[in-house]
Amino acid sequence: MRNYQEDLDTVEGYLVDELDAVVIFAGDELNAYWRNGHPTISICTSQPKRLQLYSLLHEAGHAIIRSKEDYEVRFPYGQKHKNKSISRRVDVLREEVMAWDQGEELAADLGIAIDQKLWHNFIKKNLFDYVRWAYDPETFYNSRQ
Repeated sequence: MRNYQEDLDTVEGYLVDELDAVVIFAGDELNAYWRNGHPTISICTSQPKRLQLYSLLHEAGHAIIRSKEDYEVRFPYGQKHKNKSISRRVDVLREEVMAWDQGEELAADLGIAIDQKLWHNFIKKNLFDYVRWAYDPETFYNSRQ
């Protein structure tokens, strides 16, 4: 059986060393990226280790994308507009797709093997939620209550 903890440690080491990021692992955390002085990533430990790794790679993709000087140019509506804005929703969706690609590239750079079928299934599941949200945020949030 594969030890995903080693891969998680490798990605976390990259994030801390290269991006000065804070990584939080806890059962009550969401899989998320945000900036609070430092890039911060939280990973929910109630999911299997493989999915923790895939989530961490995706959130690392956000950290990498947002660390680039041209972020505001590439995603002009990413931070500045409310969720109701179509432009904002499209930028969020674009960044989500790119973060998955960036996470996959990071895995390759760090020598971490990804099961392509499981990776793509996980991407599809997560991206579909964003597609539903981008199409109609109000209905999306009401359906989750």
